[in-house]
Amino acid sequence: MKKQLILLGIIVLLLTVGLSGCTEVPVSGKSPANINQFMSVQEGELIRFYFLLEDKDGINTVSDGNVRIEIFDNINSSLYYQEFNVKASEFVDYAFKISGTGIGKAYEWRVPIEDIEKGISILGFGKAVLTFTTPDDKTLNAEDTLVPIHSYTEEELENMYEAEYENSSTAVNKKITKGNFEITVSKVGYFNNRLFGVTNQYFRVDMEVKNVGSESEYFLPSGIAIIDSQSIQYEYTYGGTLDILSTVYPDVTKTGYLLFEGVPNTETSLRLLFELGYDENFNPYLFEYDINLL
Repeated sequence: MKKQLILLGIIVLLLTVGLSGCTEVPVSGKSPANINQFMSVQEGELIRFYFLLEDKDGINTVSDGNVRIEIFDNINSSLYYQEFNVKASEFVDYAFKISGTGIGKAYEWRVPIEDIEKGISILGFGKAVLTFTTPDDKTLNAEDTLVPIHSYTEEELENMYEAEYENSSTAVNKKITKGNFEITVSKVGYFNNRLFGVTNQYFRVDMEVKNVGSESEYFLPSGIAIIDSQSIQYEYTYGGTLDILSTVYPDVTKTGYLLFEGVPNTETSLRLLFELGYDENFNPYLFEYDINLL
């Protein structure tokens, strides 16, 4: 809450800054050496961006140049890009609206919020990165971390991640029957999972579990692991939808998925292994699936 109040205070301060016909600040006319200020203010369905330049002595100045701006969300996904040329004559006097105290000549433009794609943001802000290139090819950079953006809802994110998985997953459709269980691995792939407001990437395994016996059975697999091409083992982690520790009645099929953390997305082949049920000698059945990701 304290952080939100601080941000609100900054925004209120920014809203008091704008075009002014009052006090003017002297302009040095020298080549810019730095971007002194780069900020944004939401005005209805528009975002007003502005920046001020300063020379090597820290004095306000203006210049022709090329502007590039890119807006990112909290996970650095690009939401917006714009590039255009500006003239020194297009910089205008800026001042605090209440006091009329000038802050210098600034370049200002507006961007419709609808032109900025939705992103992932905790407090509804993204980051804008500004690059200003002078006529002599000097590059100046600045950031504004308080750019208002429209954020995906949790439901939208979950639906988006599920659709991404469906489009990128690899079909396996391998069935193994041992004892009273028929286990089918239907598809696998890398999956962005949302948990407690945080997105992480996992390796996902979709499975169907059917009891082919005549009595109810506990679905309690042990030693569930993914093994990669370097013989590195990855245990399943919390967040899957397949209920491991449940009763499965005869002819009943349960479906869901398991998640594995840390599996490299450069792998082309993996093995899924687990033990489930016992043979007549009370030795556990080993279920093993070779997974080709090509």
